[in-house]
Amino acid sequence: MQVCLITENYNPKFGGQYTAIQNVVNICKFRKINYLIIHKKMKLYKKRSLLEKNINDCDIIHLFGGWTIFYLNIFKIGKKLKKKIIIHPMGLFDPQSFKQKRIKKEIAWKLYQKRMLLNSNLIHCGSYLEEENLKKLSKKFNTIVLPFSIDNSDLKKNISKKLNRKCIFFSRLHKQKGLDKLIEAWIIVANKSWKLDIVGFGSKKFYEKKYLLKKHKNIKFYNPVTNKKKKMKLLDNYDFFALPSISESFGLAILESLGRRVPVLTTNKTPWIEVQTKNSGWIINDSLIELKLVLYEIFNTSKEEIFKKRKNTINVVKNFETRKISKLYLKTYKNLILNNY
Repeated sequence: MQVCLITENYNPKFGGQYTAIQNVVNICKFRKINYLIIHKKMKLYKKRSLLEKNINDCDIIHLFGGWTIFYLNIFKIGKKLKKKIIIHPMGLFDPQSFKQKRIKKEIAWKLYQKRMLLNSNLIHCGSYLEEENLKKLSKKFNTIVLPFSIDNSDLKKNISKKLNRKCIFFSRLHKQKGLDKLIEAWIIVANKSWKLDIVGFGSKKFYEKKYLLKKHKNIKFYNPVTNKKKKMKLLDNYDFFALPSISESFGLAILESLGRRVPVLTTNKTPWIEVQTKNSGWIINDSLIELKLVLYEIFNTSKEEIFKKRKNTINVVKNFETRKISKLYLKTYKNLILNNY
């Protein structure tokens, strides 16, 4: 069995697509599934005959993304070669995403994007929330939920009892990730003993200028960290991870933080309700008022309560270990080849 993993942008600065592909690569390695990565910048993509030859050598085409002509071209080649096609939309068809460049997307949806989803063998959803959003667009979509995973080697075994009074935002610097609300709430609540560190790709100058951050010494921006080991080590220095997203199809950064025993603050617009039910963080509505209130609560939470949440993170993470999740991918790929979808 060989799976062709397709993404337009295979670069860490594009966040989701890159980390999703890397996650599935780890799953393939764990289950000894042969894989090939194809992206737009590769020379073979520019040579049609070479591209077709490489795709023809694969049993399954697994697309990560949508909307662009790049994906349409790969889809057409896959259909021509009678390959099994599974599409992971990466949250690109969620309501919030649809609002961005709406007119262009409505045209693309009618011309080809909806037909691509309908004519694929399977649509890979990162969570039940993403599946729910897709089903609202068409009940005819053939979907399956395949979460991402975390390696056992990335799980932190020891739990720190130290309180550093530090929070990290580790994601793209984008409104969709709730960064605007987080900075605004942090400034208003203004506890000088707590620090907010912001790490990710994007325009930090925009936020520094908009919120006059030179006046606020407890909010700092840092360069992106793409090395996995360095990322895990960095997370270990924080008391909680904040990602108040207005839309999230999965949220791999949330899983990684929980794996390092870092409690999470996020919204009910992400598929992480377990963070609240298993007392390993805080879930709020997408609301600036609620964000301010929960930050005030955290700043006044005892060290013992934070420690309790750190202990509880494992109760969420254990369901996403690579050993378990990889079984779902292997079964799905086998069923695709056997025409069971």
